[in-house]
Amino acid sequence: MRLFIAFPVLIVVVAMALEGPAPAQAAPELSSTLESLPGKLKEFGNTLEDKAREAVEYIKQKELVSKTRTWFSETFGKIKEKVKNTFA
Repeated sequence: MRLFIAFPVLIVVVAMALEGPAPAQAAPELSSTLESLPGKLKEFGNTLEDKAREAVEYIKQKELVSKTRTWFSETFGKIKEKVKNTFA
């Protein structure tokens, strides 16, 4: 009878030992993680900013974008000139 009761108690004790630290013991780890969160967010923001700048520069250097920009500038200039001549 003792073995019958001792075995489940032993299983519960082993399970509790294997599940890790109690929440009260894990709190210092959580607070240190929360303290480093602003630094990690700033690093993430800087990385995102750098990648966005690289993407914009890449798009600016593409030939199709350059030709499209030139075409829009010329077309806008022609429209502006026509409006100026029409209403002047």
